[in-house]
Amino acid sequence: MQRYTSPKIPLKTILKWQFSKSFSKKSTSSAALPVILQERLPEGEYALWLGHASVWLHLGETTLCIDPVLGNIPFYHRQSPLPIAKEALHTDVILITHAHYDHFDKPSVLRLLKQNPECIIVAPAGFWRYLKRHIAREKCFELEWWESVMIGGLFITLVPSLHWSNRIHFDMNKALWGGYVIQNSDHTIYHSGDTAYGEHFKEIGEKFEIDEAFLPIGAYRPEEIMKQVHISPPEALQAAHDLGAKTLVPVHYGTFILSDEPLDEPLLWFEQLVGETVFPFQAYSLKMGEIYRFSI
Repeated sequence: MQRYTSPKIPLKTILKWQFSKSFSKKSTSSAALPVILQERLPEGEYALWLGHASVWLHLGETTLCIDPVLGNIPFYHRQSPLPIAKEALHTDVILITHAHYDHFDKPSVLRLLKQNPECIIVAPAGFWRYLKRHIAREKCFELEWWESVMIGGLFITLVPSLHWSNRIHFDMNKALWGGYVIQNSDHTIYHSGDTAYGEHFKEIGEKFEIDEAFLPIGAYRPEEIMKQVHISPPEALQAAHDLGAKTLVPVHYGTFILSDEPLDEPLLWFEQLVGETVFPFQAYSLKMGEIYRFSI
């Protein structure tokens, strides 16, 4: 477990960061990124990015969503609107990568469970503690790293990430954390959840042939803190190379101001790097609400 756990950041370092922010005149941009509004979920197979790490997928006959966050979260407001009405969101399966508030937004999950009473949740081992009053135990599949479950014709595997998980101080790492590989006979998709850069990308690439990799590119400043828990645009590109992915789709930016870089900087930096270098994969930057169609 230790090799997949981010190093503990000293409290002194965090306090120094917060103290310097209080006296800094620099401000992160709060200008909203472009959003494509959708009246309903698309037909056919697709991926739909709703902002931050929230991705809707439809493969075969099954709709699933990853880390659905449909509004504000504690201490942070959405800087870009949700590109589709909450009432229009259908899902058969909810995948949750870890317990942090910007990935497991409990009100959003409970709303989706109410709208989709047959919905199944897949989450890391130990996660049912957060949902046991809201979903039957047999409808919440908890996975260990490298463990899989078959749901709706999709083979879903929890894979490691270099991070950690908690809601409050007293539940530190009581549940696992990770990313997901989602497969059917035609396609293999990877969503990393939150992660620092590490050897786990090569491990995942050795076990799976990844078509699309949804990788985070935001929340990387200040580097001395964030590099322990998140990846920057150049690290995301290196991770896609390590994975052997065919396509990299960046996520985890432009939605919440969680760190010190301007809201639009991750995408600008990412696109600059993509324009300067030839990579052995495609890089596709989605707008929030843009429909991505899989190529076979």
